[in-house]
Amino acid sequence: MNKSKSLLIFALLVTVYSYAQTNSLTGSPYSLFGLGVENNSNTGRSSGLGKTGIALDANYGINLYNPASFITLKKDEITFDFGGSAEIINISNNDLNEQTTTYNFTNISLAFNRNDKYGIGLTLKPATNVGYALTGIENNIEGSNEQFTTNIDGTGGLNEIRLDYARTYFKNLNVGVKAAYLFGKIEETESIITSGSYLQIDETNYYSGAQLGLGLQYNLKDKHQFGFTVDFPTVLKGSQDVSIIKYSNDAFSTVDESEDESIDNFYLPLKLGFGYSTKIKNLMLTADYNKSFWSTTDQSDAIGDYTDQDIFSLGASYAVDPTSYKYWKRVDFRMGLNYNSGYLKVDDTNIDTYTASIGVGLPIGKRSLVNISYALGKKGTTESILIKEYVNTLNINISLSDLWFQKRKFN
Repeated sequence: MNKSKSLLIFALLVTVYSYAQTNSLTGSPYSLFGLGVENNSNTGRSSGLGKTGIALDANYGINLYNPASFITLKKDEITFDFGGSAEIINISNNDLNEQTTTYNFTNISLAFNRNDKYGIGLTLKPATNVGYALTGIENNIEGSNEQFTTNIDGTGGLNEIRLDYARTYFKNLNVGVKAAYLFGKIEETESIITSGSYLQIDETNYYSGAQLGLGLQYNLKDKHQFGFTVDFPTVLKGSQDVSIIKYSNDAFSTVDESEDESIDNFYLPLKLGFGYSTKIKNLMLTADYNKSFWSTTDQSDAIGDYTDQDIFSLGASYAVDPTSYKYWKRVDFRMGLNYNSGYLKVDDTNIDTYTASIGVGLPIGKRSLVNISYALGKKGTTESILIKEYVNTLNINISLSDLWFQKRKFN
């Protein structure tokens, strides 16, 4: 790839991503809460390793779990990293069994390591996804025997564009900083239908705000790697557009219409992450712990309460010989486990998630890689009024690398 072709591909991917993000990107009813469900996939090998990555390098593709990892990209190479996922969700409770299928981009990233002096990267990725539908809700009209039916649909979510920068200090200590901008919209359409009239309420909520994060990685004797990350609290400013139309007596009329009205801000909490990885011959083991202090945001929601979130992750990978000329000896096999306590509590019950994953890293030529993973997750419960989800996620990520910074040896 020459430089002009590389930049053209990156611009094309950003255009396709922007178009795709206008569609419903999840089928989870829990996306009704807050700003939607957290993005369920990640880059490189992390998706097959139980979403671990705080202590991992970037040898198998860009690692977005720790900004300090960008200095571990291959020297003098530029890397394009992009991917997508397919998600099949089986939803059930005492009276319901449904299945939904959605498709989504995981990320579009461009990064390079400049002669081991610094690593830098630019990424566009979904942060949250919204996609819910509540149909056929029937209620009686007060003071009469007539009923009305309510249908509610929600789509959208937040995107994140971020810049990562990393350097090495004291030989074994990598330090990175992340500057991110979160933006997006959540659209909800509510229709109220009676025998003689139709009322439609369209609400579009816009949110945006900046976020800063730091990351550290320390390599001890080339065998033990430790990682630490912090995302600082963030305020997302909100505004709303509203349109209410009514159909009655064979005529449409606009009941209300407003734009750019102020709504409550949304607060993202302080997040801390700790990671560890080690190598035993050709076997790599990794573990992460993440803590999000949602209870300190003092936010409320009509559905449930915000509660502190704990995420425990374990991963393992094995390659016979990553430097071998034989193809299958270079293939990286992965597996992982993840427990997420969730930050939503309904009827004193946490909406938690258990996930198991497997994956593989397939080399393409000398410098590039295809990462494929499958994850099965169980979210929620059928107790009380809650819903249980079984989430099947297939993630495909492509990491393309090429030399850019080598001096010409011949003119």
